[in-house]
Amino acid sequence: MNELLNRFYRYEFVAALTCILMPFILIFANGSGLHSISEYAYTDIDFIYVFLLTVASTLITVVGVIKNQILTWILGLVLMIVPLTPHLDFPTIHLVASIIFFAGIIIDILYYTEVFYKFRLFLIGAIALAFGIYYATDWISLFTAESVGLVVFGVNFLADLIGEKKEMRY
Repeated sequence: MNELLNRFYRYEFVAALTCILMPFILIFANGSGLHSISEYAYTDIDFIYVFLLTVASTLITVVGVIKNQILTWILGLVLMIVPLTPHLDFPTIHLVASIIFFAGIIIDILYYTEVFYKFRLFLIGAIALAFGIYYATDWISLFTAESVGLVVFGVNFLADLIGEKKEMRY
């Protein structure tokens, strides 16, 4: 049983790291940032973009299924749609999947939060502020707003892991 739990924690940890590091890996691999994460589908590193989103979406789905969190595994499945529908070729499907994913992150964090509630409200505020600044003022790029959303989702997974480890000690 402990081995299964440890394997599950590794899945959740890798999902968290993938979400947190994805924006930085894309910038590093490409040599520069672009306006949106989705624009990496049209670069020489498109395979890295697809790989990272596929790893993240698969692990998010697995975590959701194992924890019996329907919204989480749906978010994983929706994220799978993003690399399958490049935004210039399938703009509507890509946009709808992206909106569902990023809005779903906020709902997921609110719905499944059991520990660190105030901290997670801060995380939700960061996502809302980032997308709000982008759409209201265009002071930051969509890439930055999307990166905030992914990093927050990854940090949320890490907070879950910390909470679960604390529960196991008692």
